Amino acid sequence: MKIFNTYILIGTMMLLLVSCGDKQAAIKKQISQKKAQIEKLKSEIAELEKQVGDSTEERLAIPVVTKEMVGEEFRHYIIAYGEVEAEDYAQISTEMGGRIAKIHVDEGSRAEAGQLIVSLNTESVANNIKQLETNLELATITFEKQKNLWDQGIGSEIQYLQAKTNKESLESQLASIKAQQRMSQVRAPFTGYVNKIYFKEGEYSAPGFPLVEMVNLNKLSLTADLSEEHLGSIRKGQYVDVTFAPLPDVKLSVPVKRISNVINVQNRSFEIELEFNNKNELIKPNMVSTITINDFKADSAFVLPSIIIKQDIKGKYLFRAAKENGKTVAQKTYVKTGLSYNENTMVKEGLAHGDKVIVKGYNVVSTGVPVVIK
Repeated sequence: MKIFNTYILIGTMMLLLVSCGDKQAAIKKQISQKKAQIEKLKSEIAELEKQVGDSTEERLAIPVVTKEMVGEEFRHYIIAYGEVEAEDYAQISTEMGGRIAKIHVDEGSRAEAGQLIVSLNTESVANNIKQLETNLELATITFEKQKNLWDQGIGSEIQYLQAKTNKESLESQLASIKAQQRMSQVRAPFTGYVNKIYFKEGEYSAPGFPLVEMVNLNKLSLTADLSEEHLGSIRKGQYVDVTFAPLPDVKLSVPVKRISNVINVQNRSFEIELEFNNKNELIKPNMVSTITINDFKADSAFVLPSIIIKQDIKGKYLFRAAKENGKTVAQKTYVKTGLSYNENTMVKEGLAHGDKVIVKGYNVVSTGVPVVIK
């Protein structure tokens, strides 16, 4: 009987042990399933946070725009302002006074070189010429007769010399008065336009007073003053760009004709001259022009907006977007700059190819602040 009871006790214990083992296995299985569910939920939550941008890090990151550093062309220009001048321009006057008999041109008309444009009254001069020609004709006949007699040894020497002197004197007077007659005819000194007529027919003109203003629009020149610091940046024959505010569609590329050899002591500048053909005659004398001179060129340079470069006691700096411990943060970077033009600056040192420089949002970031590149 005792033995039977012992077997029953042992069997019961074994059943209990088996039952406990099955329960632990089930619990472990449940734990494993729950862990898998947790991992799945974590993954789903992370994906959802990524989609809606609801992660803590992204909420705190400052949105910025960057420019990746690659070599690009950089040019620097000098800007100067010049005034157009006509190579052929004249206010034409007469060398003798007189009444204006005829004006042969109109304002705005074109006159060829040598063309008669104004005639003065030469009636008295013409009469004098006619009288002198008559007297000269008689003096010539008298001289020839006296010469023939003198050659034959007839007559006195004084008679021969008087006849010769009289003839030569009349010839000189006739040449002089014909020169006066030519002075009364005002002719165009070059081919161009009659821009202004200052007198009317019948009015009296005095010597030296301008009668007509003429200009040739085909050949013009420009002069401009540059600071002496640019003396080594420009050379004779160098092409520069020229534009005119009233003519936005006109852009010329013109060589430098002359560089002054003297520095103006009053403003420490020197003069340059450009010459060009104005075939379409759009450009007018005295117009103001803008001259753009390329004094520096780099084929491959890091170029950034000038406004993003700041300065402190250590020097000039900007902000880059860089990886730090797996995060994108702003990094303060000191740089050395070169020339600036048109709100852009060339960076000579401090940056490397591929660096991402913050160009928008640069004024709200600081070193180590998380950023997100938009």
